[in-house]
Amino acid sequence: MNLRFLETFVRAARLKKMTLAAEELHASQAAVSARIAAFEEELGVRVFVREKGKQLTLTPIGAEMLGPAEELLAHVRAFTSRFATTDIRLSQISIGLCGTVAEAILEPMAATLCRLWPNVTVHLQSLTSTDIRQQLLEGVLDIGLLLGSVEEPAVINRTLLELEYIWVCSPSLMSGDVEPSLGDLKRLPLLSYPVNSLLYSSITTYFESPQMQGFKLIFLRSLSVMLRLVGAGAGYAVLPVELIRDELDSGKLVVLPFSRPFPKQTYFASYVDQPATPLRAAMADCICEVARQVSFGVAQEPSPGA
Repeated sequence: MNLRFLETFVRAARLKKMTLAAEELHASQAAVSARIAAFEEELGVRVFVREKGKQLTLTPIGAEMLGPAEELLAHVRAFTSRFATTDIRLSQISIGLCGTVAEAILEPMAATLCRLWPNVTVHLQSLTSTDIRQQLLEGVLDIGLLLGSVEEPAVINRTLLELEYIWVCSPSLMSGDVEPSLGDLKRLPLLSYPVNSLLYSSITTYFESPQMQGFKLIFLRSLSVMLRLVGAGAGYAVLPVELIRDELDSGKLVVLPFSRPFPKQTYFASYVDQPATPLRAAMADCICEVARQVSFGVAQEPSPGA
């Protein structure tokens, strides 16, 4: 039984659309359809009634299979989490995380990993998402915590954080009462992310200016440095609102009232799928659970069987 096919069947059955299942699994619709077809061929049954333009409907046997399939996946996750802790093939693991993820979950993540895997040496490296993606594919990193998914067949992407971004500046630089004109924005420094980053691409799309012509850009790789410079009035920037609550509440930063919202940014825990080293999957799932708890203000740590 191919567990990836089984998981695809469960996601498609619950979401009732191949497109939605593909989005959640971070795979193409063709890949999801192929997995379902292979799943049906392996079992020798039809699990979905397919009607063009309509939601997926389970066949009677498909409906009967759904509950046991979900139970089986739950048992697999619990089994992996429990016994990956004794996997002697990985006595150390390397995790690359971008600055935003570090600001959001570093302390609870590190504490939880040390508690659940006391015999595993965890190497944490602060890198840009671009560098994380490259090093993950080169095999330098075991897990990457980065902005955007890694679209490679062997890579598993787990949703980690979805953050809302807003334009902010120091009140000494601009007032937050009136939307600044394009001319105002071009006269002042824009503290930007590196040119090869997804956030920079989002900024260029936002202003509909691929080359950012006329903008005075200052490129920074560190979120903490960017935050310090924005607070000092050195420029304006788009930052994750959840990570600057204190600065906003204290009035150190003000929100620029742009008429259009900046698109939300999704961060992922990604790793190369290798069944022989289940520790990667177990730790990635654990880190995602830590992020979920931080996002919802839950205090308790996850257990190995969670």
